[in-house]
Amino acid sequence: MKRRGAKQAKPEGLLKVRVLFVTAILLCLFAAILARAFHLQVIGSDSYKKRANDQHIASITVNSKRGDIYDRNSSELAVSVNVDSVYAKPAEIKSTRSTAKMLSAVLGVSVSKVEKKLRSKRSFVWLKRQIDLTGQSREKILSVEGLNLVKEPRRFYPNSSLASNLIGFTGVDSVGLEGLELYYDDVLRGSARKVAGQRDAKGRLLMYEDADKASPIEGLRVELTIDKTIQYIAEKELKAAIETSGSKGGMAIVMNPETGEVLALANAPTFDPNNYRKYTPAEWRNKSVTDVSEPGSVMKSFVMAAALEEGVVEPNEIFFCENGKYRVANRTIHDSKKHGWLSASQIIKYSSNIGSLKIGRKLGPERLYRYLRAFGFADKTGLDLPGEASGRLAHYSDWSKVTLETVSFGQGISTTGVQLTTAFSAIANGGFLMRPYIVKAVVDPRGETVRETNPAIVRRVISSETAKTVTKMLIGVTEEGGTGTLATSASFEVAGKTGTAQKPDLVNGGYQKKGYIASFIGFVPALNPKLVIYVALDEPAGDNYHGGTIAGPVFSAIAGQSLSYMGIFPDNPITGPVAEKAELRFRLASGEKSELKVKRHKALVGGSLSERAARELETVEMPDFTAKSMRAVLRTALAAGVEVEFRGSGKSYNQKPAPGSLLTGDDSVVVWFR
Repeated sequence: MKRRGAKQAKPEGLLKVRVLFVTAILLCLFAAILARAFHLQVIGSDSYKKRANDQHIASITVNSKRGDIYDRNSSELAVSVNVDSVYAKPAEIKSTRSTAKMLSAVLGVSVSKVEKKLRSKRSFVWLKRQIDLTGQSREKILSVEGLNLVKEPRRFYPNSSLASNLIGFTGVDSVGLEGLELYYDDVLRGSARKVAGQRDAKGRLLMYEDADKASPIEGLRVELTIDKTIQYIAEKELKAAIETSGSKGGMAIVMNPETGEVLALANAPTFDPNNYRKYTPAEWRNKSVTDVSEPGSVMKSFVMAAALEEGVVEPNEIFFCENGKYRVANRTIHDSKKHGWLSASQIIKYSSNIGSLKIGRKLGPERLYRYLRAFGFADKTGLDLPGEASGRLAHYSDWSKVTLETVSFGQGISTTGVQLTTAFSAIANGGFLMRPYIVKAVVDPRGETVRETNPAIVRRVISSETAKTVTKMLIGVTEEGGTGTLATSASFEVAGKTGTAQKPDLVNGGYQKKGYIASFIGFVPALNPKLVIYVALDEPAGDNYHGGTIAGPVFSAIAGQSLSYMGIFPDNPITGPVAEKAELRFRLASGEKSELKVKRHKALVGGSLSERAARELETVEMPDFTAKSMRAVLRTALAAGVEVEFRGSGKSYNQKPAPGSLLTGDDSVVVWFR
């Protein structure tokens, strides 16, 4: 019986072992589940939440609308328009090859380039940003799983190359890279925003959140002192002069001497900021601000002003000019013509280097240095543009035995175009050095002025009496026999100074034998200045490289057209041989369709036609029709008295002539729409 009982107990013990074993396994599994749950819910919760959001929520960073840039009359110079940017989620693309072929045709990008991006291991790739797409192209892109579009603001420069060196440009991320776009980037850019959207089970984007709730900060509007029409005139005349003279480049600056406002800042060569990558950094550069050169004989104006202010020279005091050749230490100084005895006024009129250095000697190095610094040389003007150079003028204690003499006629000192224009304005306005500026106001999206620039006097440099005396001398430069007769206006007296500066030889030292900068700077009307204009041409070809003959006519053309545009006409037009020559230049500058302009000019300054006839010959500024509907274009055209030929439909995208052009009765106007 015992033996049989023992045999029966054996299976019961085995069963218990099995139960315990299964229980242990279940407990281990349960513990593992608890541990995993604890890891998911507590330890790794943040990571898994992020992965879940990545699967169900898509987000993308979109730049805010960049503030627009306008000229002083609210004409658009730089605007932002919303366009499409195309992106992909490579992991969601099912057929990489066929998708790449479709996108290549739509985006204008090679198949291989698109395919490479679609095979990327990244979760997000841009395929092409800021592109104009048709409705059909958008549908094709949105029909493919893994592809999508987002609206981004693209910078657009409606006037092409006009003022491009001044305005600069932005990159695709709406960041300023050159010019005003760079200098005022923090004002114009605003802030980027992240826009999120829900995705369905297949990963397709269903909708974006309301962008207005993303609290973007829109960029501020910047209003310039630049006048688009005067800028156009300056660029047109500068370009024509460069082509005629064979110069490498040049600049033309127009400033209001009373306020320091820059009305035009023209450079050549220039570029189209809409396609800035096609140009070199040298073509982007705003040389009026960044480049320095020796001013040449223009400097004699400031030396004379200092000498008169100090009372060491009288206008009629005479100096012996050594018949054009004079030895100073180890150098021989020459005049372009042989002069004997000249008065101080004649030294300016005939631009005698020898006469000017003798005046500089009467001042002495300390006083000459002090006055040149007072006029702003060797200091940045503070103009609100990037890359401004300060120029160079060594301290008088470091001058060599010939520095006093060479500085007195514009060698051994380097300046920028903006420095010269600002300093010359101090003579024009009665002796005050003004702080130049190019931004008039910064305005927020609600139209409220955030920042406003007002005229600021840096210091008084010379007395009003000295300024008047120098002005009379500078008028003599443009009168018969002076070096600047070709700079005269057909209607107004011009006060100015010619400059012909040799360019330094940076390789061998000394100066280049055939490298010159021809310049003219002046103000008009001479006795009531409204404009100071500086013109410089870099390395004109051939033997005609003098400032009076190369740059003077450019000054005359810019001054005449700008004053006419501004509605400034003389009460008593000047007469005589110089005026007749200026009238002829006005005809030539007007081009093929000049007859109406010349007749109007004569009617207004000479009274040769009736007042009614003069009104009929009035020129009209071409309006800016960019991005307007046909109705808006028609309304603007009727208000301006312009007859327009319409081509296409939709929004206007091109026009001829360009905005700001001066139209006469026989000009045809065409506006294209799409």
